[in-house]
Amino acid sequence: MVELQTLFTIEYGNKLDLNKLELDPKGIDFVSRTSKNNGISARVKEIAGITKMPVGSISVSLGGSKLLSSFVQDNQFYTSQNVAVLIPRAEMTLQEKLYICLCIERNRFRYSAFGREANRTIKTM
Repeated sequence: MVELQTLFTIEYGNKLDLNKLELDPKGIDFVSRTSKNNGISARVKEIAGITKMPVGSISVSLGGSKLLSSFVQDNQFYTSQNVAVLIPRAEMTLQEKLYICLCIERNRFRYSAFGREANRTIKTM
């Protein structure tokens, strides 16, 4: 078994609050802890000085009702709080990334609201 930190650089996203951002239907994807719409909850105006997460990264929800919801992102994006971003260390196919998303989500049963925390163990999954 290989730990995620071996295959990916793991970051904890931008930790932005959607209610403090300006919406823009043609803007940058905003990924939150939702399990719907590939994790994208809105599109927002670009923010000067804030780094966008790269295309092809995997977003992982570290909280919410659908803990460990994982999605491969098609566009650059910003994240809310409690979202990890997995950036591949080497070239990976879409199929490989989708398989990893499935593996991450299948470990949801190991976590609960008041028990083991996903943000502490995501690197060693």
